[in-house]
Amino acid sequence: MAVFNWRTINIDALDPESSTNFDLSTLTPAVQPVSPQDVQALSQQIRQLWRGGDAEGALRGALENAPYGADAQSKDSYMQTVTEVLQQVRTADMGPLLQRIYTS
Repeated sequence: MAVFNWRTINIDALDPESSTNFDLSTLTPAVQPVSPQDVQALSQQIRQLWRGGDAEGALRGALENAPYGADAQSKDSYMQTVTEVLQQVRTADMGPLLQRIYTS
């Protein structure tokens, strides 16, 4: 008779209410797919706002319209746009700028 180590049995896998049986896909929100062209157009709009002197509008647009449903390359290019906007805002202006964005 073979010796079986009972400590290796995963009892949680047998429990239907266990976290191991929880569908993790329910934790991610449903996002609509975003085309790379839409991400590029949004990035151009953000850059135009910044060039026009509207730092608050550019930062607000960048933060409120994140392309969650885009592919990885589009997300990287969008992140680069957001980083450019953040780098161009002076440190002294960042606090009041974010305060206005969060209060509205």
